[in-house]
Amino acid sequence: MIHMPMDSRSPRENRMGSRFDVVVIGGGVVGMSCAHYLQLQGASVCIVDRGRYTEGASTGNAGMIVPSHIIPLSAPGVIAKGMKWLMNPESPLYIKPSANPKFMKWLWLFQKHCTEEHVRHAVPILRDMSIASRDLLTEMCSLAGFSDVGLEHDGLLMLHNSEKAAKDNEELAVIAAEAGLEIETLDRDGTLALEPALKSDLTGSVFFRQDASIHPERLLRALESSLVSRGVTFMDGEITKLGKSGNRLVHATGTMGEIAADHFVIAAGSWTPHLVAGLGLQLPVQPAKGYSVTVPAPDSKMRIPCVLTDEKLTITPMPGCVRFGGTLALQGFDDSIDERRARPLRRQAEKYFGPETVASVKTWSGFRPASPDGLPYIDAVPKINNAFVASGHGMMGVTLGPVTGKLIAELISGIEPTLDMSSLKADRH
Repeated sequence: MIHMPMDSRSPRENRMGSRFDVVVIGGGVVGMSCAHYLQLQGASVCIVDRGRYTEGASTGNAGMIVPSHIIPLSAPGVIAKGMKWLMNPESPLYIKPSANPKFMKWLWLFQKHCTEEHVRHAVPILRDMSIASRDLLTEMCSLAGFSDVGLEHDGLLMLHNSEKAAKDNEELAVIAAEAGLEIETLDRDGTLALEPALKSDLTGSVFFRQDASIHPERLLRALESSLVSRGVTFMDGEITKLGKSGNRLVHATGTMGEIAADHFVIAAGSWTPHLVAGLGLQLPVQPAKGYSVTVPAPDSKMRIPCVLTDEKLTITPMPGCVRFGGTLALQGFDDSIDERRARPLRRQAEKYFGPETVASVKTWSGFRPASPDGLPYIDAVPKINNAFVASGHGMMGVTLGPVTGKLIAELISGIEPTLDMSSLKADRH
């Protein structure tokens, strides 16, 4: 166990000294959650990030906290669906053909895990992590006095319209019930009675009572303000090199200069593999590009977040707005916005707010760090005594951020982990 004494130095004094107990690389919800729990344990912490509110997946995402999402992305039939959708520019899943060896390995591992056996393995892991993380987020917001982040425990409606989607939701409901989640199957009238503001086509739904939602950008800004007030330093910069000495990481170098620490946490989302490769770890994480359209709606009556199972889209009411999100594109770090991918989102938004209002709203896109088996990597970097990795959360970064931060803090402090981490190893493939 390491000793991390309470640090009373100011952020400016820490910056000048350029040495910390822990440096966290990545300032999204995962990185800031790591800093939150490390600081609570008395560590002096510095977060280094190259653009928390412009490039990260933590900003424009659906803002859903989803114990309902217990089925990993690598589920039976996903590859077949991807091939079927390959020529459709508006499809919910797009895989760009590539001969890149790392991408080919990721696809091979992904296909390898698209089995019923893996689903049975992943369900209890994702369930336990999601519920624990939801409770930790609630506690975090209460502890820090976050009053305007829009945290709501109103559940989630999984809507369906077609017979195929209704069957998919029925099968999910069975798995969720067997996993101990609180659900309710509703017909059209029951769904509209629960959420009268719905305008999407539907014949029924499955209601997941334990889900929640939050405004992710407000959460990030509130977290940053809270961490700064508690002495955590933020540095804007891009890490370009990690310096080793034997089996220890001694410093990180980047556009902000050189920074030293006793421990390092690499939580840089989709960019994590590039950083840890120099430490001898080949982390199979691919950037999964997602889109969202956020419509200002201060008077919206919508209360419950929804997933449209037929269209594979999400609708999340947030303070002052409603966000429509979805699509998953595996096409590397292509940051261009393909408006064809956003058309299904805009069509849904237009049902609620009209074409003229939606036309003035910009499309957001960001990269979610996707692991091939749908489980995150939360672990010490193999053969490096003082480096830790926290990545691969896919579309569940907001959901799993708090529990990831707590687990990382426990690993660094030598505390017995809250949850079983044997399936979250960095070198498990």
